[in-house]
Amino acid sequence: MSGAFSSWHLLKPIINWLMLLILLTVSFASTDPDVEGEALIDLLRALNDSSGGITDWNYNLVSPCFSWSHVTCRNGNVISLSLASNGFSGMLSPSITKLKFLASLDFQDNSLTGLLPIYLANMTHLQNLNLANNNFRGPIPNTWGQLSNLKHLVLRGNHISGHIPDTLSNISGLTELDLSSNELTGRVPMQFFTIPKFK
Repeated sequence: MSGAFSSWHLLKPIINWLMLLILLTVSFASTDPDVEGEALIDLLRALNDSSGGITDWNYNLVSPCFSWSHVTCRNGNVISLSLASNGFSGMLSPSITKLKFLASLDFQDNSLTGLLPIYLANMTHLQNLNLANNNFRGPIPNTWGQLSNLKHLVLRGNHISGHIPDTLSNISGLTELDLSSNELTGRVPMQFFTIPKFK
């Protein structure tokens, strides 16, 4: 009897340590999805989803990779948002930059307003950016030339004005650049004519 008590007495600190380790692992594992979930909730608020098209983004279940619509994940991180044709009429929230691994962002055929966001230049994993047929205005930010992984940039059918920034020619992997049906002026950088799909 005393032997069993002695063994338990020795095992108890080890079991407590293991329990603490498990709790810490679970806490740290849920940090990233919480950040991304909160970012998406902030994004949805700013988008003015007046038609109520998105009902399953739940603030109390901040794990967008679990079951949220229009969201694609890989390794527990949001990599794609497909939000075309949802009737949004608000603006893009800076919270979107918290989606550190976002590779595809599709907002075409909505009624989003405001300037093209400069802060999108920080989303260096972006490969596909489609903001076609919205109400964005103002110039294309020079800083978007930092989006070195971008392959598709579609800004067709907005109210974008000013010159096409030369910095976009820094994006060597572009296979599609559609700037048609805007209010752009000035010359077109010669490098763009080598892009397979350029409008």
